[in-house]
Parts: sequence; C-alpha cells; structure tokens
Amino acid sequence: MEKRKVVRTVLVLLIIAALCVIGYCGWYIYQYYMGESLGREIRGSWSDTDIDTDAQKIVIPVDFEELWGINKDIYAWISIPDTDISYPIVQRDGDNNFYVRRSEAGVYYSGGCIYTEDFNKKDFSDPLTVVYGHNLRSGRMFAQLNSFSDPEFFKEHKYIYVFLPDRALVYDIFAAVPYKSWHLLSNVDMNDPEVRAEFFGDIMGILDTKANFRNLQPDYENDRFIALSTCLEGNNTQRFLVFGVLREEIPAA
Repeated sequence: MEKRKVVRTVLVLLIIAALCVIGYCGWYIYQYYMGESLGREIRGSWSDTDIDTDAQKIVIPVDFEELWGINKDIYAWISIPDTDISYPIVQRDGDNNFYVRRSEAGVYYSGGCIYTEDFNKKDFSDPLTVVYGHNLRSGRMFAQLNSFSDPEFFKEHKYIYVFLPDRALVYDIFAAVPYKSWHLLSNVDMNDPEVRAEFFGDIMGILDTKANFRNLQPDYENDRFIALSTCLEGNNTQRFLVFGVLREEIPAA
C-alpha cells in the first residue's frame, strides 16, 4: 500500500514537472515570437536610405513620433548600409541592465534590443559612445557584427549611420576586433585625451586573425568615436567590437 502511494506521488510530481517545462517552453516561444514580431513592426518606422555626405541638410528617414508612441526611451536609430543592422537605440537612465532582456518596447524579450548605458549622453557628444546588442542565433540584433572579422566584408562595409530627430551622424569604420569582456567606459577614462589615445593605440595593435583595420588615422585625442559591442562568435567570454570615427554631422531638413 505504502509503495503504491510513493509511486503515485512520484508520478504526480513528474506530471507537474512536465507541465511546468511545457508551460515554460510555450511561454519562451511566445515571448520570442512576440519580440520578433514587434521588431518587424518597429522597423516599419524606418525608410532604408543612403546618405549624401555632401548635403547641407538631410530628411531624417525615421518616424520618431511613431516610435515614441511605442517607447519614450527610443532616442536614435542605427544603421549599417547593406547589412541587416538597422534598429532603434534605447536607453533607460538609472538602470543599465533594463534592456538586456527587453525589447524596444520595454517588454520582456530574451533577445534584448540595441541600447546604450547612462555612462553616455544621448546626443553622441561623448568622446566614445558604446552601443550594445546581443549576438542572436537568428542573425538579428548585432550578430552580423561578427562578419566584420572577414576581410572582404570589412572592406565592403565602411560606414555607420546614426539618426537623431534633429540630425544624422556618419561614422567611418576603422577597426573591428575581438576584445576582452571588459566594460570600456568603467575601466578606461575616455574623457582623458591621453588615456583615450593610448587605448586606441592598443586597439590598433591587436594581432588576431579576426581583427581588421582601415588606415584612416583618426585624431584619437579630439575626434568622437562610436563602438558597437556584441559577443564574439564561438566565445561568449569575449566581445567583438566595431569602431567608427565621426566623419559628418548633417542637420535635419
């Protein structure tokens, strides 16, 4: 009799555990699908375009009013021409982990979104602005950054565009490197021109088969830079960084 009770209890517990697993898997698939669906919807606020860097003014190809109706934390849009990287950028002041596992709309999504931390101002006026995104198996977010480890891909993709409501920023890509999993803005005083120049000197001296460089010779002490950061393909204990130097700042028409 006792043995039957034990067996029955074990079976009940196994059934409960199985239902919990099924429920979790169902929820995970649902939230991932909803996150992907939302991403496609938000990308409808973007009109794919190239930039005439000689233009005096530019029509901003992003409907920020529509995006703010989804989430007030959206403040910019990033695009790398001829790639799948084209997303809004968000920032939650006071909570730098908020968007690690949330979509552009601020709801839970394991794929996260493209975001900056409040170490940076939202006008890209800092010496170095760091933009983060996950390396998703689906190829979304910043997964394609790892393609910059290929010399041909690096050669063919030269620019990063950042759109703000009042202007467009054009960055020349000059380095793509694997790097230690290190918080750049916490560990390097980017506001010190000499420290910043030393940091970029180290970046340009990286010897790795996945590192690529363009001989643009930026002024490391005075130029403004952007770094796009994601997990290194095949090694989540390291980062893969793509650096750009600000080339043009074009006001909105």
